[in-house]
Amino acid sequence: MSKEYYAHSKEGRPCSEWQRLEEHLDNVGNLAGQFAGCFRAMPWGEIAGNNHDVGKGIIKWQAWLRHINHIKDEFLPFYSGHVNHALHGAKRLYQSSQESGKVLSYCISGHHGGLPNWFGAEQTGLKSRLNYELPIIQIPLEKLEFEEKFPFDIYDLKGFGFQLQFFIRMIFSCLVDADYLDTEKYLDKIRSKYRSTYPPLEVLYTRFWGSFRKMQLNTSKTLVNSQRDIVLNDCLNASKLKPGLFSLTVPTGGGKTLSSLAFALEHAMRFDKCRIIYVIPFTSIIEQNASVFRDMLGNDAVLEHHCNFIPEDSDWKTRLASENWDAPIIVTTNVQFFNSFYANKPSKCRKLHNVTNSVVIFDEVQSIPVEKLSPCLEVLKELTQNYGVSAILCTATQPAIGYSDYFPSGLKNITEIINNIPSLFHALKRTAETFIGEINEIELSEKLSAQSQVLCIVNTRQQALDLFNLLPDDQGGFHLSALMYPLHRTKVLNEIRFRLKNKLPCRVISTQLIEAGVDVDFPVVFRMVAGMDSIAQAAGRCNREGLNDKGYVYILKFKNCSPPGFFRQTAQSAEQLFDKFTGQFLEPRCIHEYFLNYYWKNSDRMDSEGIISLCNKGCKGNIQFKDIAMFQMIKTATIPIIIALEDEAIALVRQLDFIEHGGLIFRKLQQYSVQIYNYQMNELNGWLENPKPGLFVLRSPERYSNKSGLICKEPEGEAFFR
Repeated sequence: MSKEYYAHSKEGRPCSEWQRLEEHLDNVGNLAGQFAGCFRAMPWGEIAGNNHDVGKGIIKWQAWLRHINHIKDEFLPFYSGHVNHALHGAKRLYQSSQESGKVLSYCISGHHGGLPNWFGAEQTGLKSRLNYELPIIQIPLEKLEFEEKFPFDIYDLKGFGFQLQFFIRMIFSCLVDADYLDTEKYLDKIRSKYRSTYPPLEVLYTRFWGSFRKMQLNTSKTLVNSQRDIVLNDCLNASKLKPGLFSLTVPTGGGKTLSSLAFALEHAMRFDKCRIIYVIPFTSIIEQNASVFRDMLGNDAVLEHHCNFIPEDSDWKTRLASENWDAPIIVTTNVQFFNSFYANKPSKCRKLHNVTNSVVIFDEVQSIPVEKLSPCLEVLKELTQNYGVSAILCTATQPAIGYSDYFPSGLKNITEIINNIPSLFHALKRTAETFIGEINEIELSEKLSAQSQVLCIVNTRQQALDLFNLLPDDQGGFHLSALMYPLHRTKVLNEIRFRLKNKLPCRVISTQLIEAGVDVDFPVVFRMVAGMDSIAQAAGRCNREGLNDKGYVYILKFKNCSPPGFFRQTAQSAEQLFDKFTGQFLEPRCIHEYFLNYYWKNSDRMDSEGIISLCNKGCKGNIQFKDIAMFQMIKTATIPIIIALEDEAIALVRQLDFIEHGGLIFRKLQQYSVQIYNYQMNELNGWLENPKPGLFVLRSPERYSNKSGLICKEPEGEAFFR
């Protein structure tokens, strides 16, 4: 047949305006090769791109394309329904080479549906599907000779399976992004033009230092600020070192956020890195950090990508960059980052190749859950050793994740950025920490009531509620928990900061959410016993700016009350060190010994789902990608509900009845949302409105306490969701 073969059509347009198949294959091959070239794998990307859609070169697929466009020509008699085209290129490569071809067959067969398992049922296992008899490809194909060696260093034969599946995932990322981009360029030129419109790093470098110098002019000369200057200088000196794995150990309040950004910009400019990725553990502080970066770099410089952020409907640039992280500065979460490196779907994996040759800053790295630690560390190892990434582990409480006899799966060759950690911690020590032993709730409430300004951090919502109800009934008592919607929390925190600044009574009972980078400064802090990292974070809310000679941090435990679940193990590891490190709980030696003890106790839990073992079983190329994708940083599913009590929230909910796409409205409603569990949804049955599928709204003022943020079971105040 002499007719042209096409890859894509345009509705209502003649075939002469369709995209030719050969053109699409060439474009995707060139672009995927360019992407893969960032990790020395250009031929792999080119071959994948040149063969991913060759299955469209069969008569039946071309007949289907004509059929859906109502084109009647010589192909029409061959129409027999939709034809899956992805397997043809996969089989062609697999038959050409049982090794490299097998690697690429995963990418091509899954470039629409996702990376498959090798073994599985007839319809799902790639091994069996590659044995299918397929129609003959009609387009001319060059002879395929491809026996490329893997471009990465094999640092551990036992870990080759992990490296191999990681490499396949990276080639897959290059392929699907190239495919999406070329298809979009043909089908939607307006959408395509919004891509890659961020300012380059060179421009952001100039902006940063301009903003930084202006900020320095308004900064007072204090001891804290002089130590922040030392941190900055150490970061600038370390930025000249060759790319690799770094740690930045700085006490809370030591200026690590801006100093780490300065390191990243200097390092990126010196070593030609593509972008800077800032990975944050908690969504509660991500917007705060993104705001700091925008102040320094400009509103057009930063891409936020996390579950709490929905770009406005008109913000095409942000929406598109979120798909593949094609931006110079990215602020994201541990969940978004690490989940993507074990995912198998094209939409999740598309951005991965843009992590290569980047500077990645992990803030509060100690917050990685211990049961997920091994899978996360393996990603860090692979990125820094074989994909040109410089990673900075940034924290006030550096965990003991370096290689040792106690921790053989730890990270090797970590370079500490701070020259004199003990000196820095000594100079920035602003608190005295004391373990005061066991007391009961009444005794604790009396101690809190005796203070004019005090923060008490507890481990559960129930403890927070009980203590809050024991405080004096005046204007100085406040409660904070995750069941307060974000705008509510913001208003309460603003009132807390106002009272602190103006020396007014201010007694705050909070769950641990206040430890996640919330900028408050109390003269006295009480902390329920927990891990040393939590104690250090609590101390970071005490005498933060060094305005007092000394702040006081008291650690305590309730009589006859063991900490719940996770807190029990961390508290036990911390308590073992209280006598040995009296008055020195925040010292690096104490923190290091704490993590050694805690990780040693949990050495058999560091990969609770067996993900690394599953990866390494694929050392012969028999990889179960769909099974590996069960990895999730956070397994517990929650459901958002909207607390529609304020006028704006009520108006926004009403608007949803009149629009089809509510992205902007949903983004605004996030400041009125709380996350609850399934069993809590059942308890709220009958109180929630459901105006749209998946949207749940609470509009009963008597069910929500504007003081404590708790949703109440009865109007008189019996509370649940604690």
